[in-house]
Amino acid sequence: MSFGPRLAGWVGLWLGLSGLAGAQSFFTPLENHPSLVQARLALEAAQAQLRATQSPLSLQAQGGFSFFEVSPPPGPPTCPNPLNPQCVELPGDGRQVTLGLTLTPFPFGDVADAVNQAAIGVAQAQLGLRQARTQLQAQAVEAAYRVRLAQSGLEVAGVAVRLAQANLEATRLRASRGAASPGEVRQAEASLRQALLQQSEAERNLRLAQQSLADLVGQTDAAPPPLTPPAAGTPPQVRQAELQLSSAQVAYDRALRSVLPVLQGSYTRNTSDYDSLTLSLNSRTLQPSLSYTNQSQARSAPQNRVVGTLTIGLSANISLGVLDALEAAQKQVDAAREALEAARRNSRLQEELLRTALQGAEQNLANAKQAVGEAEQTLREARERERLGLASPLASLQAELALAQARLNLEQAELNRSQRILDLYRFYAQPLSEVNP
Repeated sequence: MSFGPRLAGWVGLWLGLSGLAGAQSFFTPLENHPSLVQARLALEAAQAQLRATQSPLSLQAQGGFSFFEVSPPPGPPTCPNPLNPQCVELPGDGRQVTLGLTLTPFPFGDVADAVNQAAIGVAQAQLGLRQARTQLQAQAVEAAYRVRLAQSGLEVAGVAVRLAQANLEATRLRASRGAASPGEVRQAEASLRQALLQQSEAERNLRLAQQSLADLVGQTDAAPPPLTPPAAGTPPQVRQAELQLSSAQVAYDRALRSVLPVLQGSYTRNTSDYDSLTLSLNSRTLQPSLSYTNQSQARSAPQNRVVGTLTIGLSANISLGVLDALEAAQKQVDAAREALEAARRNSRLQEELLRTALQGAEQNLANAKQAVGEAEQTLREARERERLGLASPLASLQAELALAQARLNLEQAELNRSQRILDLYRFYAQPLSEVNP
């Protein structure tokens, strides 16, 4: 029984999980960034709004008080007389309390419009959160690569200083022997000062790059996770256009419903002279509503003989402006549909441009790697010639400087490639933390 393939599989799995854990630890501090917190709170607010519109029932309470100002009854000749309405004692105040319960067994009509619009708001907030997270993570990865580039720049500046110092010493030695003029010495001194200035600038650039990275992930030397180009997905501009089309369709449905007549029905059951129950329903929302009403004033005869009342009504809006509003809503739907098609075309073109730019960056990276290999070979040859006494130490320093510059170019090529990959992540609004490196 061979354990080689199984062992290789476990090692590969461990390396994959380690890389994923490293990527997660790199991006974890970004979750507390203000821009990401703001986007997350906006999503939570949209989700709460959706839950509110999906509530299966709602309770209403209404109360009112009335205070009456009445004139005194007539004099003793006719009052008190129960048969004379003018002699009835009127109350000085009154009250009425109504409690209502509205059920939503399923979203329909205006309720469905509200639910759909709230769902669109949730989708837009989710898209905003993904865009914010992708932008922030891409910014952190780019900052980490810029730290590496600044470190290579500092290395080049250090080798350049060493070469300038060696050149100055050699020039002064030749000048002491009469083989170099004072102008050559001054030129070598100026070259050393320039190299020192470049080294100081490289140190400042490194500190700024490290500070930028620390502001994002809390570390100055955090290694960026490996980058792979993302798989094709739906660009946010296309997704946003789809949501705009859905929103326009909801507005059109609402405008169309305003043209249709509304059938209303209610039944009121008088349980006593002071209490009543009412069940109502309308065709616009299909929400059954049950209400209980209590009033301080009893129903008088002959109304107190009415036990139940069934009411059926029909209403319609026949204003000419309603038709114009419906036409405007249809135009909005057509415009949103055309905007979606335009967004799809633009995204296809932009995606092709981004993929082409990535191919160019990968070719430049391959050339930079080859240049580093050639510079390493040149340095080995220069040191061998120096060991054999066929070349001066300056030649080895020059070859070492050329290698440092080649490595700097390699880091620049790595940064360019990572930027092209990050452009694709931004284009798809795909957070890097979701990709298994």
